[in-house]
Amino acid sequence: MSAALTALGGWLLLDGLLWTTVAGIAVATAKGKSYRVGPDDPAGDAAVTVSIVIPARNEAHNIVGCVQAALSQDHPAVQVVVLDDGSTDGTTELLSGIDDPRLTVVAGGGEGLPDGWLGKPWACQRAARHATGQWLLFVDADVRLAPEAVSRSLFYVLEHQLDALSGMGTLEVRTLGEKVMQPVVAGLLLAGNGLSDVNDPEQPDKALANGQFILVSRSAYDAVDGHGAVARDVLDDVGMARALKGAGKAYHLVFMRRLFRCRMYDGLADLWAGWRKNLFPGLRWSWVNLTVLVVGQLVVVVLPYLALFAALVGGGSPLQLAVAAFPVLAIQSVRFYLDGVFGQSRLVGLLTHGVANIALVLLLLDSAVSTTLGWATWKGRVLPKPE
Repeated sequence: MSAALTALGGWLLLDGLLWTTVAGIAVATAKGKSYRVGPDDPAGDAAVTVSIVIPARNEAHNIVGCVQAALSQDHPAVQVVVLDDGSTDGTTELLSGIDDPRLTVVAGGGEGLPDGWLGKPWACQRAARHATGQWLLFVDADVRLAPEAVSRSLFYVLEHQLDALSGMGTLEVRTLGEKVMQPVVAGLLLAGNGLSDVNDPEQPDKALANGQFILVSRSAYDAVDGHGAVARDVLDDVGMARALKGAGKAYHLVFMRRLFRCRMYDGLADLWAGWRKNLFPGLRWSWVNLTVLVVGQLVVVVLPYLALFAALVGGGSPLQLAVAAFPVLAIQSVRFYLDGVFGQSRLVGLLTHGVANIALVLLLLDSAVSTTLGWATWKGRVLPKPE
């Protein structure tokens, strides 16, 4: 027993050192100036045309705000294209009430999907046919663009001679469930995907993008067959980054917290359903990848909290308490700092981070089972099982 406790203590000390290193990296990354676009940056060439493309399926609670923000850009050469994908909740009627010559609304109808296509890629592909811009900006209906979003991101791609740009904006969370779970899922997605690696053309396997904001030149989009490159990809954004990178197109993923905001999910149930469909496909449907991630999550993140709880409840010695507390304090320091950087609740992070990571493990397992068995649904459509 004493040998096991000694081994556990040794691991907790090592884990604490690991998280202390992570804390230093997080601070250095957050304070760095690379891969950032903001409203204080220069505006791009006003003569370059940009089409903002918005796929919308039953988005009555979002669509007006999204379209109005898109039409409020300070870039003068903007077209907005909305593909109304068979909505039945009043989205169609709300769109008909927006009178602006720069807005093109395309009726998607409620017909079945063509063979080999998922709903969102098919909606984006159809919408893009009506886009006339030299650049296409794909945004989700739950995105609210700042007035400078197009002009500043356009300057960035032209300045860096890029073919595409994806951005990470401000993540809005309102309910307690969102506040508990969204930061830990976001942290999982960014872990191991440093922007210097993601943006390195020599690392094709490091492909990451955010479908809330993807700006791509028309020529690059057409070169990869548009969303045809990701027709059956649940993670069409990551797939698009992979397709562009594979075709030798230059793209960056950057922070643009002040250029757009997005509330992805409306409460915990919606959040769980959304990430259920995404997480296992994000692991490339691999049970090996899932096992490695789950075991790593349990050992590196969850175990220190369980050890500290056991030491507190079991009346552990001061040394045992200190050893158990070391990695927990290091983990919480990372969470505390990043919550401040990304505008999340530090109190919620302090009180729930351990429990949230246990829930994250359950969500990963649920995603694997549900997507493999064909139980996962989104927007009223059953997602295909892996082939």
